[in-house]
Amino acid sequence: MNTKQQAVATEVPAGKPWVLLVEDEPILSTLVGRLLDEAGYEHESISDHAGIAAAIARRHPRCIILDSDPGSRGHERSWADAAAIRRSHPELPVLMFTADPASMAEARAGTTARSKAAGYTGVIDKPFLVVEFLATLKHAVAGPHLAWPAEVKGIASEAISVFPALDGPGSADWGAADFFSMAVHELRTPLTSIDGHAQLAQRFLEKDPVRAADSLTRIREQSKRMTRLIADLLDRARVSVGALSLEVVTFDLGVATAITIGLADASERPRITFTTPAPLRIQGDPERIAQIVANLLDNATRYSAPGSPIGVALTVAGNEAQIRVTDQGVGVPEDERERIFAPFYRASRTREIPGTGLGLHISRRIAEQHHGRLWLESTSESGSVFVLALPMAGTAR
Repeated sequence: MNTKQQAVATEVPAGKPWVLLVEDEPILSTLVGRLLDEAGYEHESISDHAGIAAAIARRHPRCIILDSDPGSRGHERSWADAAAIRRSHPELPVLMFTADPASMAEARAGTTARSKAAGYTGVIDKPFLVVEFLATLKHAVAGPHLAWPAEVKGIASEAISVFPALDGPGSADWGAADFFSMAVHELRTPLTSIDGHAQLAQRFLEKDPVRAADSLTRIREQSKRMTRLIADLLDRARVSVGALSLEVVTFDLGVATAITIGLADASERPRITFTTPAPLRIQGDPERIAQIVANLLDNATRYSAPGSPIGVALTVAGNEAQIRVTDQGVGVPEDERERIFAPFYRASRTREIPGTGLGLHISRRIAEQHHGRLWLESTSESGSVFVLALPMAGTAR
């Protein structure tokens, strides 16, 4: 791309028009925000679709970029959100931001009832080309745009009522199509970030090496995230059909837990305390049990204030050995206590923190394969307690 082409792609009307970005993926939201800043736009990013109306009233944006990916978290309601925007602000352009080919085709064709009601001005697919992204946005901001056609006014209320809410119930037993759709979305999210930062690195390689190096660092971070996600997806597929292989041996659960804690808390000032009685021997796969404990510790660390204490206690209850992980995090709303164990479900208080929503689901299934249990014992805004219970060696199962 030559200098003239770049100038055309990034030139925007004077006065720094506001753009509202609705995107629940923090890393992707940050990347798009940087592009908007560099292109001369003011922007606000929100993750909760319920805040769209308030953001419009607050910023009076010239365009809305609306995340519209299908999945368990209710992104399908974006069609209804777009229709609601068209009804209340007919001349405000809305761009669909999606990784779903079916949604792209439907929005572009504009022949279905909901696509007519939504009236998307354009579509930005994930991953995107920076130049095309900015050109599509520039066209949307520059307008002019037609008001909402009178013949689709009767569709809006119907379109708004038929899609699930963001906090709709999660299901632990999805069909193959639902799982595949969500898996593709989750994989394309880090891929979009990788591709976007690769383009930024190319643009700044010579004129701003520091910026280029920062983008390369973020590419590595997202590559690692994608590797972890692929591993989680494979585990989820295996546990769903009972095909997760276990190397069962008899081992000391206290020693295995201590080793896992040491790997998770390698800082100069450790924040995780561990208490255990005499050696407790169980039969199971040490690596898979360590995977459960590591996931609980990772959640406790990410969803708690930096440096806040985390307690791990190993106790005996009847014929079970129980590992209790206590944190001082944000807690889980009462009506979401079981939903957090559904695949891809993210608690409403943690959606702005990167994660796949698979860890607890996989951990519970691994515990069940060991004839054990995993549950949320207590939770509040001051913290949560998760418990992993496993039968001790010699217990009839």
